[in-house]
Amino acid sequence: MFLTLLLTAHAAPVAVAPDYEANCQAPRWSRDGSQLSYEVNYHERKVVEQYIWSPGVEPRQVLPASRGLSGISAGFESAGGEMVVHELSWAPAKMGSFVYAASGSDRDYDLYLDGGSPLHPGPGTDGGAAWSPDGSWIAFTSARTGQGDLYLLDVNALERAPKRLTADATASELYVAWSPDSTALAFVGHTRTGDNIYLLDDLRYPAPVPLTTWQGTQTRPSFSPDGKQIAFYSNHEDNDRFDLYVLSLGGGEPRKVATDVVMNADGPVWLPDGERLVYVKNDDERFDPIYVGPVDSPRAARPVASGTLGNGDHALVVGPDGLSYLAVAAQGTEANQKDRDFKRIYVLRID
Repeated sequence: MFLTLLLTAHAAPVAVAPDYEANCQAPRWSRDGSQLSYEVNYHERKVVEQYIWSPGVEPRQVLPASRGLSGISAGFESAGGEMVVHELSWAPAKMGSFVYAASGSDRDYDLYLDGGSPLHPGPGTDGGAAWSPDGSWIAFTSARTGQGDLYLLDVNALERAPKRLTADATASELYVAWSPDSTALAFVGHTRTGDNIYLLDDLRYPAPVPLTTWQGTQTRPSFSPDGKQIAFYSNHEDNDRFDLYVLSLGGGEPRKVATDVVMNADGPVWLPDGERLVYVKNDDERFDPIYVGPVDSPRAARPVASGTLGNGDHALVVGPDGLSYLAVAAQGTEANQKDRDFKRIYVLRID
């Protein structure tokens, strides 16, 4: 009930991040909604900080440890320095952990566990980790062989080297997303001629299948709650804008849900009913409003009275009370006409 209590006394959205001299971005709820992570991007310094917020508690900064391979419950030592710490992915709530990517001044990114140290570091960048819903696997992208490929870590055997899932010499695999039942992965195959969405539905014998074959960029796949549909962004109609699409894994062409949207860092956001999506319209005159739209009736989309302006990255969670809560990075609120220099993280109820 903590989120209900937090918002009951506030008709307006609640700011949960302090004032930083930088933009907040990429809010991500823990699976049970008890915590919220977000990034703070100091663009000019090329530094990204990662924080964890809980109601009534000062946000804590996430910093990587500085010693060898360890388990989920390992001790913690701050490496400090000017770093990029980002791309956090939560484990199931019962595990009480998360994984993220971090780099030092050399910008050689490795994966870290909360309270732990690097997971099988190698040459080149590791990042874009996604923890499976059942807690068994961590999928990520690595350039350790010179090409951006997908790898898989067994959470129950972290001492083992990661399993390589893709080996396409003409593409880099990015933006991996798990199906709700933890049996399949969707990802983006990035090539010189364009980006498309792929499905990998057998982790034992991986053989990716293309789901789109369009020109341009198709990106940020996101499974529906029942695992039967995937939402994504595409600019194949117009290189200067991104539209929101949904495709059925049962077959058929992708369907356009909305035109000219602001891309979310973690891909399209589904409501729990699996019939609607939350998205931000790219509309400067109306300060990038938040919309809810049915996937099968795009014309029935309606704006959300969020009270926030200049909306961007957003994340949704169903709280212990069964209600849905949206965290959004926004430039400010309708009620506050003053500080709008940087984006902050706000939380609001959404139906």
